[in-house]
Amino acid sequence: MWVVFDIDGTLIDVSESYDMAVKLTVEYFLRMFGVERKIDLELIRKLRSKGSFGDDFKVSEALILFSLSGDLENLVNEFPPGEGINWVRERFGFEIHRGSIERVFNTFYLGNAYPGRLFDFPGLWKREKPLISSELLEELGKITKIGVVTGRNELELRLAEKILGFRFEKAVTRELGLKPNPDLLWRLVRGERGVYIGDTLNDELFIENYRRKYGDFDFVMVGRDVENVSVFVENLLERAKSR
Repeated sequence: MWVVFDIDGTLIDVSESYDMAVKLTVEYFLRMFGVERKIDLELIRKLRSKGSFGDDFKVSEALILFSLSGDLENLVNEFPPGEGINWVRERFGFEIHRGSIERVFNTFYLGNAYPGRLFDFPGLWKREKPLISSELLEELGKITKIGVVTGRNELELRLAEKILGFRFEKAVTRELGLKPNPDLLWRLVRGERGVYIGDTLNDELFIENYRRKYGDFDFVMVGRDVENVSVFVENLLERAKSR
């Protein structure tokens, strides 16, 4: 059996890192368009939880386009659950070059760890906090196979492991593709049964796509099906001990 994790919002609190990097990226681009506006972090979290974006570059692009329309709050509130950046681009007939967003975002998030940074910045990743202890992950690894499928790239995964104090031997990162592509999970588990723990509708769609193409795999959403990832793992360990 496999236990496969999402990272952001599941294993690591990214409310002061990725969410803040989205905020600063959107505000940076709005200033380039001559618009001075502060972006509410709660709107970012709401859009992220509703949408199927795959990465924060697309979340940033959607919020830039929504803000330029002058109707940011209503557009986030009315955003159809499960839709993504293509819905936004079709609505506005416009898109922003991904490479430009990526460079600005990475400057804020990775800071001086990013060779292509536009300016010196300490890096918001340093604000991240673990949502589970390394000891719990180590104990889980003794009773089952564990891994991650994440929208982070290899460098960002290494930073996450530094925050967690735990190294994942099995991981699928952004270099291989983005959720909700079910092939990413197949690369990891090769048809073996298990459970994926995530925190967004995009994670749930990811597993729904996997089930349609490859077969059964369980899904648990943090904040809906279980209070947090530590409680989930503790329950697994308790059940294993009682057998």
